[in-house]
Amino acid sequence: MNKVELPPSVLNCLKDEMQIEIDHFFDKYNSFDDSFKSMANNLLLNMLTDSKKEGSFDGDTHYYEEGSDKENEFMQVMFDCFNVSNKYKGLELHQELYAHPSRGGDAWFPIVIISSPIDSYPEQPAKLTVYRGCSLESFEDKSYRDRQSWTTDFDTAKAFAFNHYGFDKEDRVVIETTVSNSDIFWMRVGEREVVLNPRFTPLSDVIKLDYEQCNQGGQI
Repeated sequence: MNKVELPPSVLNCLKDEMQIEIDHFFDKYNSFDDSFKSMANNLLLNMLTDSKKEGSFDGDTHYYEEGSDKENEFMQVMFDCFNVSNKYKGLELHQELYAHPSRGGDAWFPIVIISSPIDSYPEQPAKLTVYRGCSLESFEDKSYRDRQSWTTDFDTAKAFAFNHYGFDKEDRVVIETTVSNSDIFWMRVGEREVVLNPRFTPLSDVIKLDYEQCNQGGQI
């Protein structure tokens, strides 16, 4: 039996139009069996077709809630993505997906890449200090540099390191990184989130807080 694959047109849309990080997407997609993938592929193709049409996206046609919680969650997220794609294009599409209300919670949502600056920030210092909660392994192998989402607020990074998503807290750290102003692609209005150039080079990076320090301070 042939392995069920994502249709090329859907793949191209996710990768090229939506700027979704494909390896992260396939980690989720390939967690499903072929029976669900076949059904999902048909829905995704229909969503893609209708996302190119003018007018509102038809939820009654594309909404799916007949599978497991995990399957329903995936199809709801993909419906949301194509619904946004129906309304926005180009950089506006990437912004809307990146800032989607479902992003950042405990549920899965695709990683969206902001590949060019949204704005410039001459009022910010030439060098900016930002923070991110991540695993110790991510710091040691430098894979944290593949992530765009940072914050200027240490306490926010600490919460993501130790209090969110059920991570193994003993493996978590808060990184403090200094970056050049030119690597700031977006500072979200009303947020303390800083979106960095996906190819940014840190001017400095240190572990600001690890599990032992956090635990000794009674902060966990």
